[in-house]
Amino acid sequence: MLPSCLRRQFLIYKRGVAVSEEKAGLFEIGRLFHEFLGRTFRDGGLTVKAVEAPFFIVSLCGDELIKISGRAGLIISLNGEDYIIETKSIRNLPREPLRHHVEQLQFYLAGYGLTHGFLIYLEKSFLKSSIFPVSFSLEDFRRLLNRAALLHKHLTGDLMPEPDAEKWECWFCEFKEECGKNLKGGGGRRF
Repeated sequence: MLPSCLRRQFLIYKRGVAVSEEKAGLFEIGRLFHEFLGRTFRDGGLTVKAVEAPFFIVSLCGDELIKISGRAGLIISLNGEDYIIETKSIRNLPREPLRHHVEQLQFYLAGYGLTHGFLIYLEKSFLKSSIFPVSFSLEDFRRLLNRAALLHKHLTGDLMPEPDAEKWECWFCEFKEECGKNLKGGGGRRF
């Protein structure tokens, strides 16, 4: 979640979000796909160590500890090395892995102390797939930890952050009507 818009994350933490049936269905499809891949990998002779593997990272933010948690799709072992596998269903296969998915995978890799993973994209219409290797990047991880610290600062200070979403994120945001991202100003107000 940290790669996404800070304002959206702030509002989710402050207000919570009622997940629509459509989004709940997408989450369930993702979970089922992880389980399916786990069975497929096992049937293919790979060692699947975990499916929907929870992790957490604790980081120092000033004088406070912050906790980052999530679930890695799959952890597999191949030739004595462990890998994180993250799957994404998508309308059209990308030519390269999408930045926010690579960033999401950085947390999973850090949470398990691993250096390599894979993003598997499954095209919804024709069930074609693309696989991209992803390596842990300490620079990217530090930048994401800084985002976590910034979100923590806004949450504890009760000060809404400026929106920093990419255009496509706004199309799907639960708060797009009230956000005012396309308006000049509108940020930094007390919540």
